[in-house]
Amino acid sequence: MAGEDRMDLLDFQDLFRATDEGNGERLSKYLHADLELNLPGVEGVDEPSDRQDYLAFLTESNRFREQRHERTEHLPTHIKIEGSFVAVRGFLKITLPAQPDQYHPYTDLLKLHQGQIIEYNIGYDI
Repeated sequence: MAGEDRMDLLDFQDLFRATDEGNGERLSKYLHADLELNLPGVEGVDEPSDRQDYLAFLTESNRFREQRHERTEHLPTHIKIEGSFVAVRGFLKITLPAQPDQYHPYTDLLKLHQGQIIEYNIGYDI
């Protein structure tokens, strides 16, 4: 990781790849133990989650996608790092068999502490 309260672009690339793969062990390296996760715009998720809940959510989501033969890929197009605050814009690419690819815009707002994400706001712009 780049610095005490920083992650660099390669860290974010690895974070999103680990998310797409559902690799909780690799993700844990970037997620602070006291993580607060908010998912505004995600139906059925009304309250913040912690790190354990988020990793369980990803595991369940990946299981669901595998059953549908669906693949997702985060395609960040802009990452702005200002000290301990980070903004990420990009597209979530969803691939399903025999269907055209779907691209959904997202904006993530993050706060870092000790080189890990302590606050993560995942916003889908659908």
